[in-house]
Amino acid sequence: MKNDQRQLLWIQEGATISNNGRDYVIVALADINLVLAKEAGSNVKVLLKIGDIGPPKVIGEANPEPAVERDLAAINEEDWAIAEERRRLIGPLLDSYYRRSVALADQIAAEAGVSRATVYRWVAAFRDTGLLSSLLPNVSARGGKGKSRLTAEVEAIIQDCIENFHDTDQSQSIAETVTEIRRRCSNANLKLPAVNTIRARLEKTDGRERVARRQGEAAAHDRFDPIKGSIPDADWPLAIVQIDHTLLPVIIVDDVHRKSIRRAWITLAIDVNSRVCLGMHLSLDPPSAMSAGMCISHAILPKEKWLARLSVTSADWPCWGTMGALHMDNAREFRGEMLRVASKEYDIDLHLRPVKKPRYGAHIERLMGTVSQGLKTLKGATFSGPNEKGEYDAEGNACMTFGELERWLILFFAKYHQKRHDGIGMSPLAKYREGLLGTKGKPGRGLPARRLDEERLRINFMPFFERTVQNYGVLIDDVHYYHDVLRPWINAAHPEFKKHRRKFRFHRDPRDISVLYFFEEIAQRYFAIPYRDTSLPPVSIWELREAHRRADERGIPHENEKAVFALINEQREIEAEAAEKTKSARRAQQRRVQHAKARKQKAEDLPNVSTQTPTSPPPAVRGYDPDAVIPLEDE
Repeated sequence: MKNDQRQLLWIQEGATISNNGRDYVIVALADINLVLAKEAGSNVKVLLKIGDIGPPKVIGEANPEPAVERDLAAINEEDWAIAEERRRLIGPLLDSYYRRSVALADQIAAEAGVSRATVYRWVAAFRDTGLLSSLLPNVSARGGKGKSRLTAEVEAIIQDCIENFHDTDQSQSIAETVTEIRRRCSNANLKLPAVNTIRARLEKTDGRERVARRQGEAAAHDRFDPIKGSIPDADWPLAIVQIDHTLLPVIIVDDVHRKSIRRAWITLAIDVNSRVCLGMHLSLDPPSAMSAGMCISHAILPKEKWLARLSVTSADWPCWGTMGALHMDNAREFRGEMLRVASKEYDIDLHLRPVKKPRYGAHIERLMGTVSQGLKTLKGATFSGPNEKGEYDAEGNACMTFGELERWLILFFAKYHQKRHDGIGMSPLAKYREGLLGTKGKPGRGLPARRLDEERLRINFMPFFERTVQNYGVLIDDVHYYHDVLRPWINAAHPEFKKHRRKFRFHRDPRDISVLYFFEEIAQRYFAIPYRDTSLPPVSIWELREAHRRADERGIPHENEKAVFALINEQREIEAEAAEKTKSARRAQQRRVQHAKARKQKAEDLPNVSTQTPTSPPPAVRGYDPDAVIPLEDE
């Protein structure tokens, strides 16, 4: 039997699932966290918790191979545009997949210029994975960065025509733009790009941006911008999700001395339609792309394992699923390449809210205000200002640790989800349930699919760097990394520009920079790339930056890793001695505690990423001595 390569588990009537080694067929959706299922081969019907079910067993194969993964960096923009066009075309058929509308499939096939069977293959591929990359055209699993079928000269002509011919107030038609591009290519004696290729490229441009260029900002506002007080197209759960950060108005204490360490940051995601909190991420670190990515992945993935890890048994959080559109403000952490690339892969429409127009984030702002108001009942609350605070000693009354605050928030959201919300006239969970399961007068959208590729999703939503692979491995922030898996890619040439070295993508968690995550094209999987000098301790990026600052003060070069990391150990010892006396030292210690917990959690969340150290010593590098140490103090 063919290997099961599904990355999504669809929870709907007629779907096959498994529980405790047995296969079942879903008969009905009993609730948003329960299904009525019939055991395969019998008439026995049982109620199963959705958190306890999985994909059906693979007959005749004990260990099916995982789905083929792709390095997102290896996909060129032309193929992304074609995949997006295919996703647009099959959109109506996805909603009626089980009816297999022949007429609709034939209509799509005619528009795309392919057979009906090809359309059905696109639908099946996308439903099995939920990934836009499943619709890429004729791209082998191994791929290759920059392998566009168009030359750089043709690419330049297309881009120039789009910007200076099509996207102008003259509003040139698509046909005129295609003719102009092919005319310019002909004049330059270049191979003419296919008409469909140019059309796909035009489809890729953001709709609002195009209308603004061609018809003016007013027309773009009227067509695309939401009216104050409402957001169009949020007619069902997961259609639109908003995300933002806030500094919680309560002082917490450290785990050891139980003395104040200031406040924690939280990143929240709210479903606009139902107002349920879809995901959260609590941290002592400042807002970053990592905290945004962790909140998004938390929103997409089920919450059962997370609740069990925190020993929360009295509350459910039955909300998960990939959102259709993601709204966020223009903060730096939301404008990074990681979110753009990952959102494209998971078919999420990314929108940055206009600057100085807070009404576009009204729902998430109200949720953060609700959380802040709830926290005012806790000891250590800072309130909204001196007048409200009065003579209350927030630091002296603080008593809740980071872990206790996280569990309090879970219970808070469990209550919030079941409390009437004035904006929707019912509780968020009731609205969420109604939107998914439907009512007598209105059908629901159905339960969202549960992602089976949790490991890959978490890595894709981590920040990344693009680096060449050198003899010594990879250098990021003056720290060397190496693993034998990098050997085939040392000094690899760029596939198009042979005089340049090829850059590869390396994901990294800033809370623990001791390891990088590298997608190896030959093995088709992610590998963990450790420090080149494996004797160095795990540290956060914030500790490393502080060590670099202190190294500059002492004249220690950043390349001397042992000396820089010795500064980190020295700083930790100083903080340990001062922890009982100073707030900043206690906070630094508690951050390290949370980072250590994050490392342990990653080992559980990413079990299939190899963490083996190199089997052979890395190649020698001229001028690099990992054992060299410069004295920390002048003798």
